[in-house]
Amino acid sequence: MTPPPFMINDGKNEIPTLIQRLYAGRKLQVWFGRARVSAIHGWADNPRITLVKKRLKQTFGDRDLTQDELFDVMKKEDEFKLSVLRDDIMKNGLRDPITLAFSGKLLDGNRRFYALKYVLQTLPPADPNRVDFESVLVYVLNDSATPEEEKHVLVEENFSPSLKLEWPDYIKAQNILEEFVAGKNEAEIAEKYNWTRRKVQETKRIGEIIHEFETLSMDPPNAEDEYGGGFGLSEIETQAMAAKNYQFFNEAQKSFFKELNSDLDFKMQFFKWIKEDKFKSFPEVRIAYKAWKDPEARAIIVKSDPNAAKDAKTNLEYNEKIIQGADEAAGRIETFVKFLKQLKVERVAALPKKTITDLEDALKLVSGMTKAANTTETGNERTNKN
Repeated sequence: MTPPPFMINDGKNEIPTLIQRLYAGRKLQVWFGRARVSAIHGWADNPRITLVKKRLKQTFGDRDLTQDELFDVMKKEDEFKLSVLRDDIMKNGLRDPITLAFSGKLLDGNRRFYALKYVLQTLPPADPNRVDFESVLVYVLNDSATPEEEKHVLVEENFSPSLKLEWPDYIKAQNILEEFVAGKNEAEIAEKYNWTRRKVQETKRIGEIIHEFETLSMDPPNAEDEYGGGFGLSEIETQAMAAKNYQFFNEAQKSFFKELNSDLDFKMQFFKWIKEDKFKSFPEVRIAYKAWKDPEARAIIVKSDPNAAKDAKTNLEYNEKIIQGADEAAGRIETFVKFLKQLKVERVAALPKKTITDLEDALKLVSGMTKAANTTETGNERTNKN
């Protein structure tokens, strides 16, 4: 059997090898080796670009795109993210071979092929690194492969899901923190991991929150500490809990990172809520600090009820609606006045000092608002009379 003519065969270091591979349950003989990028043609009928081609018919007419036009399409259309793949290949090389029919038709790897062409277009002709990208590892079906077998390859390479699992976000955050501890700055880390600086910064903040949570979780309980000390969990238990709640820590980073660093009481309470599995959704985490600062919502969220965070969120939303509606506000005030009239002196005396202070402040506020409202009403009456 003879390999296809477009594969490199120098009789020494580069010699195509006939091997057997499994595609969608069918064993096929394929040639494995290298081919020059310049000898490969992109797949004009690739289903991935069907919709793009339809949009371009108004410009190019109802005809097949040339190789140069295909290349331009792949570079310009945002959905292909060709520049991102190009940059990754320049940094890490091409990880996976491309697959071709014996005729040279691309069956898998159209985007990788054009990204390689983009690399070669980007590098200056005199750049010594060009040689690393001028050829590519390929699988080529044997010349005896049938159209049906080509279809099996398409199914396997384009329909079967990749079973590769990325590192969990928790592990990524730990690595980012370690990079900072090692003395690297945001720009260096962003370049190393091919991330944006903003993503590096946000991941660092999440990692910092998690680090404090883990420290508290592994500290032993301490009755003499005003916060009761830590949770007394093992390292494994703590890390498992942090990993499980990673996205809730992410939401905290987005919603109240500054408050976590400035309000120690809230921080300790938030960590306890995480341990207690208080939150069931991102919106519930999002209102945590607002609920903490609102006496009514705080009284709800600190309960052991599994729906406490959800109920606190509902309470906050309801109160916001009341503020916007005059009739609802009037009804709420009337209810509160009735409540005050029913209070006994001994019950008021038993209230916490802060609650009494809050009540006095509220009365002063209402008094001032009433005077302002009366002044405005009187002014309006004079205006109407004139």
